[in-house]
Amino acid sequence: DNKVILEQTYFYPTSGGQLHDTGMIHCQAHIPPLECHVINVFKQGNVIIHVLSQKLQIKEGAEVECEIDLDRRLQLAKHHTATHIVNAAARKVLGAHINQAGAKKDIDKAVIDLTHYQSITDDELQKIEEAANKIVQQRIQVQSMFLPRTEAEQAYGMGIYQGGVVPGKILRIVNIPGVDAEACGGTHLNNTFEAGEIKILKTAKISDGIVRIYFTA
Repeated sequence: DNKVILEQTYFYPTSGGQLHDTGMIHCQAHIPPLECHVINVFKQGNVIIHVLSQKLQIKEGAEVECEIDLDRRLQLAKHHTATHIVNAAARKVLGAHINQAGAKKDIDKAVIDLTHYQSITDDELQKIEEAANKIVQQRIQVQSMFLPRTEAEQAYGMGIYQGGVVPGKILRIVNIPGVDAEACGGTHLNNTFEAGEIKILKTAKISDGIVRIYFTA
C-alpha cells in the first residue's frame, strides 16, 4: 500500500521519545520519475517502515533517494540535546537523586520527567534554566560513539541508563564531557552552543516522585 521498507535509510523513526523525520522519497529509475512525501516513520521489530502520503508503485529492488526535512530534524536534535542538558542541570540544582523517568521531544516544545520527591519551586526552576544555558554557552563538543555494554558501563557508570535500560550488546553513548553521558539512539547537535537558548516554560508534579518540566530550545 503506502508503506515502504528500504535496505538502508536516513529517516529517523519515532523512538526514545523523539518524533520521526519527514521528507521525500524520489525514484528516478521509474518512468516518469516518482516522488512522494514521507509523513511517518516507525519501527516494527528491527524493520523501519516509511509511511507515504499516497500509494506508490515502486518495484522491489528499485533504487531511491531520501531527502529529509532538515529544519524539522535540526529542531528535534536541538530538543533532544537540550533534554540531556536540562537533565544534567536539574541534577546539579536539585541533587544526585535526579534521573530521567521519561521524555518527549516535539517540534514546538520538549518534556522531561524527573525523579524528585517534591514539586519544583519557581526559584529552583530559574536556577535549572540558568545552569542549562551556562552549559550551552560553554560550547562543549557533543561526542557520540558505539561501545560494548560492559565497556560503556565501566567508563560512564550506570547513570547512562536514563529513562530505562537500553537493549543490545552494543550501546550508542552520547557524551557531553563533564556534563552528561547517556545511552541514546536519538539525533543530536554537534555542540551545545547549537541549542541556542533553553527556555523553561513550566513544571508540574505528575505523580508521587515524578515531576515534569516543559521547555524549548
